[in-house]
Amino acid sequence: MALSQKHQEIFRSECNALSQAVLGSLLKLAANPKDKQELSKLVQSADTIMGGARFLQDKELEQNATNIVKSFTNTNDVRKKIDEFGGAFEQFGLLVGNNGTCPKGYMLVNGKCVPDNRSYIKSKTKPSS
Repeated sequence: MALSQKHQEIFRSECNALSQAVLGSLLKLAANPKDKQELSKLVQSADTIMGGARFLQDKELEQNATNIVKSFTNTNDVRKKIDEFGGAFEQFGLLVGNNGTCPKGYMLVNGKCVPDNRSYIKSKTKPSS
């Protein structure tokens, strides 16, 4: 059964938002590979994307989300997994880049999400009252 245009837009919007969450989790896990809470968020977001991608018939997105779920479930230290998932970074980074936004704490630079250190710099240079 084909989805109506309205439902397709809803699923695309959800997948875009969840892609931001996946990218944010991957970036955070690259810095702190043993963060179990972030790992759980990553798997849950990717699992939801799998379902949305299935409805949208986006095989590439579904496969990338499936790979993340399979690879990061029951993993304690994700350092090796992060290195293996350069393609996932690209896939979710493209979705986020095309949407023009990045997860909280990151900013878009040349189509990629990078840590946003501006708020840290501003707080250090702001005169105290």
